[in-house]
Amino acid sequence: LPEGKKRQCVSWKLNGTRGYWTSNGCAYTPRDTSSSICSCQHLSTFAILMSTQNDTGSYALKVVTYVGLSVSLVCLFLTIVTFLLCRSLWSVSISLHLQLSICLFF
Repeated sequence: LPEGKKRQCVSWKLNGTRGYWTSNGCAYTPRDTSSSICSCQHLSTFAILMSTQNDTGSYALKVVTYVGLSVSLVCLFLTIVTFLLCRSLWSVSISLHLQLSICLFF
């Protein structure tokens, strides 16, 4: 296993209508370079997750993401307001575009 990479045994846990991977009750046991053992204390759907890269998270990427998201939300909000206020242009096409804009905004 390369340096900085790790394997983790997880099981699928349902929480209402949503699910998520959890490592509670599971343990990873390394064997050799070609196989692994995942030991869990319950029956469920299991997986062995392995990180493929170090999560450093670039500051510039975060800034671009937040600025892009903010600009997109402002533009979508203005689009929704424009569609709602321009009733004289109302048509099926405008109605569909309004609904699409609302879905994208949320």
